[in-house]
Amino acid sequence: MAEAGKPGSRKKKGFSEEMIRDCLQIIESGDVEELFDIIPRIGVLRDSRFQKPLIALLRGGDSKRREFAAYSMGAMADRNFLEPLKKAFLETRAHKGFGSSELQIAIIEAIGTIGDDAAVDFFLPTLKTCCARKVSSSRKGAGKTAARMGKWIIESLGAIAQQGGEQSLKALVELTGHPDSEIKAQAVSEISVAYWHRPNEVDEPTLDKIYQLTTHPEAIVAESALAALQNLADVGCRRAETYFSSSQDSEE
Repeated sequence: MAEAGKPGSRKKKGFSEEMIRDCLQIIESGDVEELFDIIPRIGVLRDSRFQKPLIALLRGGDSKRREFAAYSMGAMADRNFLEPLKKAFLETRAHKGFGSSELQIAIIEAIGTIGDDAAVDFFLPTLKTCCARKVSSSRKGAGKTAARMGKWIIESLGAIAQQGGEQSLKALVELTGHPDSEIKAQAVSEISVAYWHRPNEVDEPTLDKIYQLTTHPEAIVAESALAALQNLADVGCRRAETYFSSSQDSEE
């Protein structure tokens, strides 16, 4: 009670309110350059009054403003945005146009930043579609776009897993057996990132998969597995440290 009545507290509240109003005014004006500049502020303020105008922009027809809305939703980390983002993604897939791939990537990144583990049910079918397009595409540009999309999906799964998403982590482990070497390599890398703050919680089956992949015939996979083990060792994973100690002993 006493804290709330302090002049400094009232001043801080008034300053935040002024920032919120400024952001709302910029969102309403729709100036693209100004919009992207306020994303960090939206992420700090996370005021519920941003929800409606952001959803309105995401549903609009301008791809850059929709992109801004997606990144802002990710910055707010509000799980209520998950369904509008998924719906917008599916719409952009159905109606391809200029800037659609950039918007799709913005949506994928936003979903990953929000950190809702339920997103795995959306990401895996989407990744499967990306892989199919990557393989079947006769146009180099389309194949690269599909590969890029797949990369962002796996990174977003990693972001969710890092926040404790068990289903996303499980999906990454399963992707270490994917036939596409690039996906396999990136999944291994994201697993090590997911355990960055809890390195000794890596279960034995997952660590064994990484060990096995260090001898994979594809260099991109073997190198990614070695890098993942090194990253885990660097943050204090005792079993990863033992792996490198054993390797050095065998060489001697």
